[in-house]
Amino acid sequence: MANASNLTSSNFHALLIGIDCYLPNKLSDGSYYKNLKGCVRDINSVEAFLKNRLQVPETQIVKLTASHTQYSFEPSEPKELWPTYENIVTKFKEITEKAQPQDQVYIHYSGHGGRAATSYPNLKGENGVDESLVPTDIGNSEACYLRDLELAQLLKNMVDKGLVVTVVLDSCHSGGAARNTGDNCDIRRAEGGGIDTTPRPTESLVASADELAQTWQSLAENNKNTRNVISSGWLPEPKGYTLFAACRDNESAYETDFDGERHGALTYWLLRSLEKFGTGVPAKILHNHIFGKIHTQFEKQTPMLQGEGDRSFFGNDFTSPDLTVSVIEVDLQNKRVKLNAGQAQGLRKGAEFAIYPGLADLSQIDQRLALVEITKLGGG
Repeated sequence: MANASNLTSSNFHALLIGIDCYLPNKLSDGSYYKNLKGCVRDINSVEAFLKNRLQVPETQIVKLTASHTQYSFEPSEPKELWPTYENIVTKFKEITEKAQPQDQVYIHYSGHGGRAATSYPNLKGENGVDESLVPTDIGNSEACYLRDLELAQLLKNMVDKGLVVTVVLDSCHSGGAARNTGDNCDIRRAEGGGIDTTPRPTESLVASADELAQTWQSLAENNKNTRNVISSGWLPEPKGYTLFAACRDNESAYETDFDGERHGALTYWLLRSLEKFGTGVPAKILHNHIFGKIHTQFEKQTPMLQGEGDRSFFGNDFTSPDLTVSVIEVDLQNKRVKLNAGQAQGLRKGAEFAIYPGLADLSQIDQRLALVEITKLGGG
């Protein structure tokens, strides 16, 4: 496995985007993107982790943030550092140009996700939808979303150059998910509406419409050839990079108070898990741990892992970890557990699993909590 000593400041690049302030935030249909409270704190925490744990210098970290303060209608940061569509695309391109093959690139987005009427009807149909990251100034009808086709192209450009890419999206984009679970929680998507139909500029700063469509169709075709893929709904199954998404496409990404401070659930548990288990842990095993922590607190939030799950989260080492799945529910009275796996993962009745705490060493039999046998497959 890789560890922090395998990484040097010269070959690690980070793009960190956090948006609490959405002004003006109302859309033409009356829906709106609520100002958030934990996204910029997410990004500052990620930055501190990269600096302190991986010794990444400030010059290798690009931050675009929009803080919301009680007495201001605009982000407090300089405008050149606001997470607008133009600035986000520019920083993606700058990092791609600067980084060299085999360099590490880490991208972390905390903010609203959205759905907009597609800018590519020839590809998605007249009623198609673009899943999108939501810039701080989206209430302006001249502002643009960063759409799924564009994000796919930006990431493909990095992969084609030979960069080792990890992406974390701490946001959701579903208009039909459950509402907030309490006063101390917010959901990172539009309130009061579903699909934004506001007419917006259609010219992309990422690539031509033909190039975007060609890349998307190629990825979608690869997706057809990939069996048993459960998607986050953001992108086709990633090829050549690792993607952590906060939830499935019909669920919510929550932010709430942890240790007295507001954070996104995915970001908080990602950082806590990395601090506990190290940066060389394979993405798949890290995801299993995060899954259990989040799903216990928010039943309607299922963090998703797509792409290179066997690669170390920070690094380019691949492992062949033992088959591991998360425990979703424990019924001590009836001596039953519910696992986050089933027939799609090749499980059959009679298969046996050993239950371990956290990321225990599976070779240490004395750490086992229980042995279980699968008696039922399917929902319920």
